Amino acid sequence: MEAQQSAEGQAGQVPERRAHPRYSVDESATLLLLSHGSCIAGRMIELSEGGCRLSTPGHFSAGIKTRVEIAFRIHGIAFRFGGVVEWTLDRHLIGVRFVEVPSRNRVELCDVLLEMQADMAATAAKESVKPFRAQPLNESRIREAEKNGQAQAALQQKARPLAVLAEQGSSSPNAVDPQMNPRRETLPEVQPAPVSQAPQSLPAANHAGRDRRAQTRLPVDTSADILLINIGCHVRGRIQDLSVGGCRIHTDERFPVGIYTRVETEFRLQGLPFRLSGVIQALHDQQRQLVGVRFLDMSARKREQVEQLIKEIEEA
Repeated sequence: MEAQQSAEGQAGQVPERRAHPRYSVDESATLLLLSHGSCIAGRMIELSEGGCRLSTPGHFSAGIKTRVEIAFRIHGIAFRFGGVVEWTLDRHLIGVRFVEVPSRNRVELCDVLLEMQADMAATAAKESVKPFRAQPLNESRIREAEKNGQAQAALQQKARPLAVLAEQGSSSPNAVDPQMNPRRETLPEVQPAPVSQAPQSLPAANHAGRDRRAQTRLPVDTSADILLINIGCHVRGRIQDLSVGGCRIHTDERFPVGIYTRVETEFRLQGLPFRLSGVIQALHDQQRQLVGVRFLDMSARKREQVEQLIKEIEEA
């Protein structure tokens, strides 16, 4: 018995040999001891693809190598895995290694872990950009944001004709700098609008509002938040349509910034939460309440989730 306890104590202090990264969690879990037929309620404090760590309120009497089943819920998804106790520490901390996990359940767990990793990265990125929590807009912040948005839109509109000329391979210095060639007054018309452009599009959004979508957008109706990363506030609204490449949102108030502003869009569809990075691609109406968002930096996993969601909406 003493040898077993010594082995268990040493097992809790062995060097790190995990093949999978673990993530801190705080969720209730139930441990079923298969050989004893008894259940132990505890809390899961770490989770990985290969196992987990549990904290039990009472004394854990079973030893290492005990076969168990563990049931828990993460991000609204219920899991039940077989496992084996790898180590114990002070009879209150238990290390469990998952065994004989079906491939479908393993894929679901990996998706949840990747979602947790993405959330942690997004939180760290936001904290490095701004030291305060995003709050709803007030009048003073709206005026400040509108000034910043107008200045940014003006710079982008001025720079776009130059980028068009550069893409065309122009070798003339005068063609790149309009101040050196004041007679070139038609630079913005170098790239004509496509025929498919909607006639009701406003001039202020013409250079970003053209319909260049490669994916079909489907009508949806769900609440959404647009997080303005640079100024640390958010605008609420409802998504009107969605595709793999972007979405269109009708905001509850006048949208305070211009196009090409980096944002994050949060919404929930079919019971699944989404948080996608993007850029403001268009402002479709004069009241600046119909906003077009183009998704950026989407991981392969998130793209698959959005594609599957759109497929389910189509079938429904």
